[in-house]
Amino acid sequence: MRVIGPHRGRTEFETDPARAFRRARALDAMLGAALPRPRRGVFRGTFADFARDDEQRMREAARRLNRA
Repeated sequence: MRVIGPHRGRTEFETDPARAFRRARALDAMLGAALPRPRRGVFRGTFADFARDDEQRMREAARRLNRA
């Protein structure tokens, strides 16, 4: 990675553990808000059906994250 600008010594990794933990908690909160609630109950279906449902949920989560 090449950093351009006044902060050439900057790294993409957070070196302070406390700040890294706070940042991770904030990111986890964003992801939790983006995921839809799971369906309740027991479902039967083929692997293709469940894969299609998983893909639809991930697509919806990505849309919600992109709007935020």
